[in-house]
Amino acid sequence: MIRETIIRKIVELDLAGHSLQEDTVKATNELLYVAAMSEFGSWETALVYAGVSVRDVGRFRDLSPDRIKQQLRRLCTTGYDLGAKVNQDRDRALYDAARQHFGGWRDALAAAGINLANVTHRKPKNLDRETMLLWLRNRHSAQQTLVYTEVCLENRDYALAIRREFGSWAKAIDEATLAGDAD
Repeated sequence: MIRETIIRKIVELDLAGHSLQEDTVKATNELLYVAAMSEFGSWETALVYAGVSVRDVGRFRDLSPDRIKQQLRRLCTTGYDLGAKVNQDRDRALYDAARQHFGGWRDALAAAGINLANVTHRKPKNLDRETMLLWLRNRHSAQQTLVYTEVCLENRDYALAIRREFGSWAKAIDEATLAGDAD
């Protein structure tokens, strides 16, 4: 589905009074959900593009501590800005629930297993292509994980920079001649 089709379908569901809660759409309209996740990175972002009030939809979704941690990890690994102010404005329900359950935004990020030292979303200094490959090779030889989501939670800046530089995490692993070892 192209973006316009996804947006149109979301608007139609909203106008018809259907639930736009993520879990509900995932269960009742899996094709739309998968397409939205693929195109927009998150269901909430797709709703924003469709002009649907995320705050109104979010009031009724499950925001248990486990669900909050899951959503924070997904935001981290998809490259979204993890700053408190940005997320307070972007998804107030998630922000408020995170503060309620964990005491603060940064505490929620830490509880989700996200390394707080690496949530700046900027390319680390002196990180050129060769340095990235060396970093991957060093992780491999130290028998550290090369699974993107796990690396991203540990060192988001490096993981995102490497993925951007090579076009995908798999291409970076391949170029580092580590193919097959990242699984």
